[in-house]
This record gives sequence, C-alpha cells and structure tokens, in this order.
Amino acid sequence: MYKIIALLVVALISLGCVSSFMFEVRPAEEKCMIEEFRKDTLVSGKFEVSDRLSKNVDYPTELVMANMQLRFYIRDPTQQLLFDNHDAKNGPFAFTAQDGGEYYFCFTDNYKPHASVMPLSRTVSLEIKTGADANDYTDLMNKGHLKLSEVELKKIEDSVDKIKEEVLYMKTREETMRNTNESTNARVAWLAVFCIIVLIGTGAFQINYLKRYFKQRKLI
Repeated sequence: MYKIIALLVVALISLGCVSSFMFEVRPAEEKCMIEEFRKDTLVSGKFEVSDRLSKNVDYPTELVMANMQLRFYIRDPTQQLLFDNHDAKNGPFAFTAQDGGEYYFCFTDNYKPHASVMPLSRTVSLEIKTGADANDYTDLMNKGHLKLSEVELKKIEDSVDKIKEEVLYMKTREETMRNTNESTNARVAWLAVFCIIVLIGTGAFQINYLKRYFKQRKLI
C-alpha cells in the first residue's frame, strides 16, 4: 500500500516539469545545458538572448546584436541535431524524445566578420518544459473551438493518462531493479561457495603435499 502511494506521489511530481536557466555566453565559447528525458517525452520551451549586462553597458543593444551571431542547437543522445538556429535571438522549440538519455541544449556566440564592437558576454535565458506542462492547450482551444471548461477537462484527462504511464513505468523499473538485485545476490552467493570450495581444496592439497614431503624426508 505504501509503495503504491509513493509511486503515485513520484508520478505527480514528475508529471510536469519546468526548468529555467539564465547564464552568460562568452564569445567563441560553447555553453551547454544537459537534461535527461525518457523515451517519448514531449519537450517544449523557449529561449531569449539579452544584452542587458554591465559588461556591455558601453555598447548600445542594437550595435551588439548587429555584430554578434549566436547559434542555438539541440542534440539527442545519438548526437543528432533536433533544432539548429545559426542566428538565434528568441523563440520557441519543441520535440518528442525518440531515445531515452541526455539531451544537449547548446549556445555558441561568435563575432560576425568585421565586427566593430567587442562585448565580453551576453545573457541567455532558457526555459524547458516536459510532460503535461509541454502541451499547448491554447492552440487546441483555438482550432477545436473548445470552451475553457472543456480544455480544463482535457488537461485533467491528459494528467490522468500521464499518471498511469508514470506508475506503469515505475512498476517496470522496480521489477527490473528487483530482478537485477536477485540475480546479483545469486551470483555473489555462488561466488562465495566457489571461493570456499577453492580454499578447502587448496588447504587439502597443501596438507597432503606436506605429509608426503615429510614422509619422504623421514621426518614423520
């Protein structure tokens, strides 16, 4: 009973997740954020490049933007490109994880040829949504001509489906871990038995060898 309650709590926590980051990107340096997703996880988010830094205060924003070019790209665990923008300023992104593992959200800021200013760094804000939070219900409401109450019911339905998926996933993971533990314990037990047999055999051999040696030397 407690195990089922714990699984439900974990499922509700992991049902929807929003991660927000804000960091500096220096010219000619790559900055990556790494997030781990399960297979078939819906991921969406947005990014925005800002020049409001004390380090760039001497340069107007328009001048900085005209002389810098930031690349934003997303790679999956197999290093395949899922999203690539070579002159990123702001915008959304969305994809479904085809493989489970670590996904890379990377930014690289470079000077354009013949740049007239040399700002030290720029600030990037990145927001990543997964699970139920990644669904766009506004688009569904506009295209389907649904009422607000119907959209809320759709959210609840999707949440229930996600809870069911998470519980089944947790159950499968628990079974896999239990089988792994049982298999490991069995192997350790057989290894211990093998070591005992080897030690007993080695001791018997040594005793027998020493007895024959002493008899040949007529010491016993």
